[in-house]
Amino acid sequence: MTRIALLNIGTELLRGRTINSNAATIGQMLLSAGYALETTLVIHDDGPVIVAAIEQLLASHDAVLVTGGLGPTKDDITKKVLLEMYGGEMVCHEPTLRRIEGFLQRLNRPLLELNRQQSFVPSSCVVMENEMGTAPGMAFLKDGKTLISMPGVPYEMKYLMEHHVVAWLQQHYPVAQQHTRVVRTAGIAESSIAERMESIEQDLDPRIAIAYLPSYDGTKIELKVAGTPAEASQLEAVLNEAQQKVANLLEKYVYALQDKSPDKLLADWLMSNGKTFATAESCTGGEIAAKLVKHSGISAVLKGGVVAYMPEIKEKVLGVKHATIEEQGIVSEAVAREMAEGARRLLDCDYALSITGIAESARDVAPDALPQAWIALAGPEGTIAMHTRMLRDRKVNIEIAAFAALIFAWRAVSGTL
Repeated sequence: MTRIALLNIGTELLRGRTINSNAATIGQMLLSAGYALETTLVIHDDGPVIVAAIEQLLASHDAVLVTGGLGPTKDDITKKVLLEMYGGEMVCHEPTLRRIEGFLQRLNRPLLELNRQQSFVPSSCVVMENEMGTAPGMAFLKDGKTLISMPGVPYEMKYLMEHHVVAWLQQHYPVAQQHTRVVRTAGIAESSIAERMESIEQDLDPRIAIAYLPSYDGTKIELKVAGTPAEASQLEAVLNEAQQKVANLLEKYVYALQDKSPDKLLADWLMSNGKTFATAESCTGGEIAAKLVKHSGISAVLKGGVVAYMPEIKEKVLGVKHATIEEQGIVSEAVAREMAEGARRLLDCDYALSITGIAESARDVAPDALPQAWIALAGPEGTIAMHTRMLRDRKVNIEIAAFAALIFAWRAVSGTL
């Protein structure tokens, strides 16, 4: 098995000023390609520390991926360290220089020497062109071991991983072909799933590796098996059978057999069916709409959203009756229904999704007002509603509530509720 390590360089990561999202992204991308990230190390922007870390990781790994330290400022020293370690001289990579020049011209900005220095790389590296930024990736191969240096900017790193790094690893460290199926669930704890799975595990092909991946949008069960290209059709059939067994076992909790987030599932359905959509949010403060607008093409169907946080906005904008709020309470099925119906009228759409709830953590509110939400979906067939509870802190509860609403809407429109 190929042993891969990740070295994140950046004092800001250790100080907490920047979240180290690169580690999670790289780990996920490697796993999808059939590799496993074995070690992650985060260090300061310091020359001797960088050298010591790289030497330590290369001694026990086949490949080391490095992020950070490739910017134009004085504290970005990774390139200089790699030149000293691998030898050669700094040379200008002309395609990178031309891209930097074009980028600055479009912004009507002059080419500074610091910008020009971004195009210089050690002659001992293989350049991985970075269409998303000014600093290219650099691959070094010595004694059968690889070091690949990438910018720390997440979207630049992701571009290089997708377009260069994974392909490099596959060329130099081939792995067995990976086959994967997923079962996405909501409304059931990971421990309960594992307990139920015991009843069918002996019936599943022993080559299948099972992983339980809990997140704010529920627990994803991942079924994975590796094999040669000649075994592909057989392994696909084995996985299809296993996926169906798991789905049948967890039937009412399963909301998808695709590896897509709830917002992606809903967005794709709306776009493919040409159905317009709107949101009316209270406790999630626009988070549901924000998750939907991440998806390209959604502007064709997402008409808009209303953040109706205060009771008077629910009444004045969405038409929720004052009496409903007084009699049923602001967090109630009746209010959620009237919010959804009001948004559907106001924005003249096929479907409108609403949510009203309490996001505060249990330790901050009275026992009779624990974190909870009412969700409603108004559509051509009428209005339906559901209740959900949360237990964590405010920020996490908002995420959980938003995903609960999206899953509810997806299941309703796709006929799997």
